[in-house]
Amino acid sequence: MENQDVLLKLLQDSNKTNQVQQQTIQNLTTEIQLLNEKINYLTNKLFGRSKETLPVDDNGQLNLFNQETAFEVVSEDVPSPITVKGHQRVLGTKADKLKHLPKTSLEHVLPLEEQCCEHCGSQMKDIGRTKVREEIRFHQAMLDALVHYQHTYSCQKCERNGISSFKKSAVPKPLISNSLGSNSLVVETIRMKFGQKVPAYRQEKYWQKTHGLDISRDNITNWHIKAVQNALDPFAQRLQYYLNQEEILHGDETSYRVIESSKTDTYYWQFCTGKESDHPMVYYHHDEGRSGEVPKKFLNAFSGYLHCDGYAGYNAVENVQLVYCLAHARRKFFEAIPKGKKDTEIPAAQAVKKMDKWFSLEKKWQDLSPEERLVLRQQDLRPLFDAFYDWLSTLNPVSKSKLDIATQYVCKLRKGYEEIFKDGRLELTNNRSERNIKELVMGRKNWLHSTSLEGARTSGIILSVYKTAELNGLSPVKYLEFLFERIPNLPIVSESALDELLPWNKKVQQRCL
Repeated sequence: MENQDVLLKLLQDSNKTNQVQQQTIQNLTTEIQLLNEKINYLTNKLFGRSKETLPVDDNGQLNLFNQETAFEVVSEDVPSPITVKGHQRVLGTKADKLKHLPKTSLEHVLPLEEQCCEHCGSQMKDIGRTKVREEIRFHQAMLDALVHYQHTYSCQKCERNGISSFKKSAVPKPLISNSLGSNSLVVETIRMKFGQKVPAYRQEKYWQKTHGLDISRDNITNWHIKAVQNALDPFAQRLQYYLNQEEILHGDETSYRVIESSKTDTYYWQFCTGKESDHPMVYYHHDEGRSGEVPKKFLNAFSGYLHCDGYAGYNAVENVQLVYCLAHARRKFFEAIPKGKKDTEIPAAQAVKKMDKWFSLEKKWQDLSPEERLVLRQQDLRPLFDAFYDWLSTLNPVSKSKLDIATQYVCKLRKGYEEIFKDGRLELTNNRSERNIKELVMGRKNWLHSTSLEGARTSGIILSVYKTAELNGLSPVKYLEFLFERIPNLPIVSESALDELLPWNKKVQQRCL
């Protein structure tokens, strides 16, 4: 009996050891899966395609054709004609590009000594010309020195009576006092930096080598700061005011390096109007922090819908309904698709396919009125949306895996996604804000950083006015020159006076197109 008890105890201990080892193996296997998932994700970020689409075929290979042009597999016994889409030539495009340009003729004639007949040697006569080609010629930009003279007038009759009577002509105030930078020159440096993303140190070389103008990067940066202080600061305040009066806004943020700041990263907060707004605007607000106090303060008078990603900082904004971005949710599932397994049997791929149907429907409804779009969303999209969440509840993903993270993410933000069923003006994604923030990101790659906090604030305000002009169909160059001419010369920089200069004003539209 004692031997049996010992053997039984050994067996029990062995079973316990086996269970511990099995659990250890399972934990290590899960950890390996998670590590492989991270490796595949990072590898794809570095070397993979940036486009988040699934291939048409389901064999794990990339399709060389899109869905519309892919060849169909047919039986070899039955010949099938292949229809090739013909190329339709667009006529008149060259003439349209040339019609607004002034015409200059270049006559190609023979030298006088060559105008002799090769047969008899007599002088030949010009009997006509033939147009060979038309092309567009580029003239390099030109600089000149603009000298301002003020005329003085006196009354001769009063002088004869011993009375001095003088009057001087009005001279507009400059944008920047005691500076060689005219409105047009300052605006050109702004266009190069914020339109073409050319940093000040590269502009310095351009002006010196191309035009022989010796201006430094410090000159350019100081011009921009002075332009904001002397003209654009009060104007930007009006843009912020009107943004707060909107009913729908989009928001996003991105990091930015400022040398003067004690923090490693500062942030640009971007807010823009929705698709249905009558007054399109975008504002790039710079701040050292990323806490929720920043949007709360900037949108202190706003009450409406705010499109954003899932960042918790936007929860601090009061009196708003947050509308979360479904493109971010789709990306979470796309990133959860294992490498080389993009067939529809994978749960993450199934999720992406289901969400693609939502975007496909929304694309069909993009030209409808908000009221019509809302009815169709509730009728056709809502059942798909609810079915998607019912399907998610049946999944049992590995804890802390990409699929688990994606599932928890969309379940946590479901209430914010459902806002699209309340108002047809709302959008499924925050892509509008993403596109606007990309303007800043592209510039950041070239500018690298700002030296001072004032410089970073200046860049945000200038870019806000520049992009808002574009959104309203204006030429940013003409509009900035217009503002730099008008604002410094306003008798009183009042709110009503500044409102007359807003980009949707009819007179401004006529002048700055």
